[in-house]
Amino acid sequence: MPNFDAGLRPRSIGRTFIIAAFAMMLGYYLSSAGRGWFSGGPVVRDFETMNTYGRITLPEGSGVGIDPELAVAEAEAAVARVNTLMSPFGEASDVKRLNDSPAGVWVSVDPLTWRVVMESLRWHRLSGGAFDPTIGPVKRLFTFDGRETEAWPSDEALADARSRVGADKLRFEREGMRLSWAVDGMRLDLGAIAKGFAADLAMESLIRNGARHALVDIGGELRAIGGKPGDAGEPWRAGIRHPRDDDVIERFEMVDGAVATSGDYERFFLHNGVRYEHIIDPRTGMPLTEGPASVTVIHPSSCLASDALATTLCVLGERDGEAFIREQSLGLFSSGVRVIMLLAEEDGVRRVEMVVNAEGGVEVSSSMTDG
Repeated sequence: MPNFDAGLRPRSIGRTFIIAAFAMMLGYYLSSAGRGWFSGGPVVRDFETMNTYGRITLPEGSGVGIDPELAVAEAEAAVARVNTLMSPFGEASDVKRLNDSPAGVWVSVDPLTWRVVMESLRWHRLSGGAFDPTIGPVKRLFTFDGRETEAWPSDEALADARSRVGADKLRFEREGMRLSWAVDGMRLDLGAIAKGFAADLAMESLIRNGARHALVDIGGELRAIGGKPGDAGEPWRAGIRHPRDDDVIERFEMVDGAVATSGDYERFFLHNGVRYEHIIDPRTGMPLTEGPASVTVIHPSSCLASDALATTLCVLGERDGEAFIREQSLGLFSSGVRVIMLLAEEDGVRRVEMVVNAEGGVEVSSSMTDG
């Protein structure tokens, strides 16, 4: 029986995310990596997608009822479909067609795009505007390349961009799944939710083909089922990166569930000695400068929810983030949702953990890490 493990993803492929976990063939991998057998042999497929990396793992004994290679290919095609529809580029992109349209022009979108947009609007409403899929005009004013810069948008440019942000200005008609803008120059940006959705969609494809054990990793956004097959029933293992270096600051295990992380790791810039991260606070129209260095969300079943919540909590911060989870613990969040928030402080990294328990309560703990 092959031994699978999950560790940090190399930085060389696409954009590195804080949480990175992938299965490594330690025994039965053979020289032709990724080749499976009709008997259910192991398949690991790496690919590039959504400006990052992807990895789909089917261990031996995964349970798929078709050729494992075909099952993985279909799951990868599901991810490619999300990328095609929701990328800001490409003639087949619903997002690009909407962004290129003037106010008042209706654009019919694919059912997958519609699902993600409706989820984005729901998160915007529940979070009081901390999550906003229309933040694109402000993001375009900054370059998050990790370097020091003297450049800064003018007050006029910032004010103009902010006037074109607001999910309440995105019109929709359920009949025909149509979208339109209320204001010219608005832009849809699904980057804070689409990768999680793609991981979910790939796993849905694998499950339809009979998979009982599998791992999907889209740029560090993970969806897992079944752990590793075998008598031992080993869980999948994942790691959280240190917010200021490449070390793993914490490891954890899971059998079924989803993981996503947001933070200020590599996508940031420095201006006048201040570190600005790529996440914009939609309420102020400014890149974040304070708050969590990273937020990792572990959800029992939805990578989309993990993805959206991680971004939301980065914006809300520790205190308001805890209040938000408490408010939603009996509704939006099911039992088992777990948040690991890392805050970079002068004397080290402080770890805050929030867990929604079976009664709908929220258990909170805080401690300095050894990392």
